[in-house]
Amino acid sequence: MNGPAVAEQAGWQTRRVGRLPASASAYAALIEVLAAVAAVAALSDGIPAGYEWWRAALLLPLAAVAPMFRVAVGRNHSLHAAPAFVVAGTLVLPPALLVPLVLVMLVPQWLRDRYAWYIGLFNVANYTLSTLAAWAAVDLVRTDTDLGFAAAGLAAAVVFVAVNHLLLAVMLRLGRGHSFRQSGLFSATGLTMELVLAALGIAIGAAVLFNPWILPVLIAPLALAHRSLSTVALLRESEERFRTMFAAAPTAIMLFDRSGKILSVNRSAESLFGYSEQEMIGRLPTTFRHPDDADHGDEAFGQLIRGERDSYRREASFVTKSGATVVVHLATALVRDADGKPAYVIGMAEDVTEQRQLEEQLRQSQKLEAIGRLAGGVAHDFNNMLTAIGGYTALALDQAETGSTLRGDLDEIRKATDRAALLTRQLLAFSRKQVLMPELLNLNDVVLELEAMLRPLLGEDVTLTMQLDPGLGPIEADPGQLHQVVMNLVVNASDAMPNGGEITIATANCDVGENDDSIEPGHYVTLAVRDTGEGIDEQTLRQIFEPFFTTKDAGKGTGLGLATVYGIVKQTGGYVAVESELGIGSAFTLYLRRAAGHVQQRVEPEPARVVAEPVVVAATASTRVLVVEDEDVIRGLVDQVLRGEGYDVLLAADGDEAIALAGSNRVDVLLTDLTMPGIGGHELADRLRAGAPALKVLFMSGFAEGNDFSTSALPPATAFLEKPFTFTMLSERMRELVTPSST
Repeated sequence: MNGPAVAEQAGWQTRRVGRLPASASAYAALIEVLAAVAAVAALSDGIPAGYEWWRAALLLPLAAVAPMFRVAVGRNHSLHAAPAFVVAGTLVLPPALLVPLVLVMLVPQWLRDRYAWYIGLFNVANYTLSTLAAWAAVDLVRTDTDLGFAAAGLAAAVVFVAVNHLLLAVMLRLGRGHSFRQSGLFSATGLTMELVLAALGIAIGAAVLFNPWILPVLIAPLALAHRSLSTVALLRESEERFRTMFAAAPTAIMLFDRSGKILSVNRSAESLFGYSEQEMIGRLPTTFRHPDDADHGDEAFGQLIRGERDSYRREASFVTKSGATVVVHLATALVRDADGKPAYVIGMAEDVTEQRQLEEQLRQSQKLEAIGRLAGGVAHDFNNMLTAIGGYTALALDQAETGSTLRGDLDEIRKATDRAALLTRQLLAFSRKQVLMPELLNLNDVVLELEAMLRPLLGEDVTLTMQLDPGLGPIEADPGQLHQVVMNLVVNASDAMPNGGEITIATANCDVGENDDSIEPGHYVTLAVRDTGEGIDEQTLRQIFEPFFTTKDAGKGTGLGLATVYGIVKQTGGYVAVESELGIGSAFTLYLRRAAGHVQQRVEPEPARVVAEPVVVAATASTRVLVVEDEDVIRGLVDQVLRGEGYDVLLAADGDEAIALAGSNRVDVLLTDLTMPGIGGHELADRLRAGAPALKVLFMSGFAEGNDFSTSALPPATAFLEKPFTFTMLSERMRELVTPSST
């Protein structure tokens, strides 16, 4: 026999899902052969007498109808009145008529339900062997007394049920791997109910023997039994359906008694909290509550179990068995009994930990973005003021007498201006509005350039270790800004180790896949700065990149170091990751996009040639510069400086005025601010160059708004001057732009 195997959900006699195992096929074939041999032996046991045919005529129609009214009580078994007619048959019929009795019971059912041939054949064989075994028990136990008749009937009932269930359980074991317990065939309730049904066959057999006219009366108990079985089956099906839904629900479900203790939990609750059901039963939910859970819900839960309210919802924090914190949306409801009194409480917990983390990240990102916008706007305006303050201070210093009190005061103003300029650069870096001049470079080169500078900054008790990947890919970034990033991270790491320790700077290539939600997938180069310091607590980690947030003592830090790191890395298109453990140390890892191409070996520039002053004057005297700046004070200052250098200067307050001046005047150099109302610096340069392709352009700005000043992005005859700038910086940048290169 090589029949199809069983279905996953409904036992072995359902639908095709594969082939029967060889052991199950061999077992089924063995049972069928034994049943065939037993049937042949029974049929050859002489011709039944006439009165036996008459008894069979009474039983066979009823036996044929009985299986049609079966009630399913499990995945693999159902109850019906057929066992009663089997027991009655073993009491009043010879073996030769028991075989037809089995056939009229099972064949119509087989045809009606369209069982597969191997299922129907095994069922017939099973019933045949079970029935003949029951007849053998009757033949062994029966005596001519009424008590002997009843004892024989009970023996037939026990043997039939036992053999039938045993043969079917073995098939389920071989075919499906079900244990006897899993098959459900040997539950106390199921066996008792089937034995009671089979025992009714004693009364049916007695009626056939002694008074056939009362046989219809015996059908009433069978009908009542069928109705009772149907009710039980429906209740069991409902209970099984609820149990299945409860156990398999994707939401964690817990049942509580009126004292608040846990009665039962499902698999999702076990998975959520990490405890088994046995470990949770009998415990109060407060056992798992997080100590920081402010809205503990005790009052609401008390009102619930007292029947003062029917439900409530809240967000709760719990601690799992592993020590992790989970945030859940908890919906709790009271279940009342038939009299409306509180019976028990059901709680459903949905894990929203990841959702809350994402919301917190979004809030943090929005907060940093808002602070960045404010800082960027303030820094932009402040840069203009610093340019004016620094410029006019420089003019005043040129006229002040050496050693005078005025010169000393002006020098202090200059120093304060320089410090303020550094502050604005940090604010712009954080707000990602700093002007970057990226180039293709190797991160190892940046770190090695800084190594000699970093070591003197660290104490003698701090060890600096380099772990640089020799096969590191290139990146495109502003080297000056990267210097600042590395310096800030190393200094912070050193400050975190007041008693000394080790700082490690490591570089590596890294590929980020789709499974990382915090970093966009792609190819990266990483720079990690690790320390063995005190570590950072969770609360500090949430604010670590906010500007002006610092854990250092007053006067020892502005709180802009890590904010600057964050802004520069984000503006470069990278990511910053922080890992820290108290007492162990911290690690800051930068993820910078890996670029295509190869880094060219740097060549030291040749010493600049000294150009005689008359040549410079000759070069500038005929050069006309159009200065476009919306700030009056800066426009006037630049005009004064350039005229002092010998340039012919035209002034415009905005782009429209500049276009008008360029239309009626020759312009050699355009010096324009990038960010202006109306026409911006880029658009102005493009429009003027459309009519004068040889026009040289010098952009000035302290505020980047989507501008790229990489070497490859700047067109020929174009330069950039970052605000705030000094007279010397302005003069040198103009001279480099207008003076022809020597060959």
